[in-house]
Amino acid sequence: MQKVKYFLGLVVVVILVTFIYQNNEYFMAEQQLGLNLYFAEESVEFPNLLYFAVVFVVGFLAALLLGFSYGRKKRKTIRELNEKITADKKRIDELESRLASSQGAERTAADTPGTGYGSGSGEQQAGRGESRNKNADAVDVEFSRK
Repeated sequence: MQKVKYFLGLVVVVILVTFIYQNNEYFMAEQQLGLNLYFAEESVEFPNLLYFAVVFVVGFLAALLLGFSYGRKKRKTIRELNEKITADKKRIDELESRLASSQGAERTAADTPGTGYGSGSGEQQAGRGESRNKNADAVDVEFSRK
């Protein structure tokens, strides 16, 4: 791909040089640039090629500055989004650990008869724990880690 870009750039330069060479008479003709103030009048003659070169350089610099500002905005947005992703990952890890610890507490309460949810057998309490786990799964958050 890099070679293709260089080749296309070379083709554009060759076409531009050919165009200037074939129109050499026009580009080397001098054009008068005047500044007329009421108290002073100035005029300077420059070749047309110089006008074209100045306009090209000004346009190139304007595009370069706009490109840099766009790039800075993109980098800032990417940085902010990466920070948000990191914060979200931390929050997800925290919630997963809280969920795991609450499931562990439910399992230990279900395994020990007469503790946890009040009186009853361990099987009844295990059944309650399973229904709570189903509710926890219903609130599950999907997050893809790249």
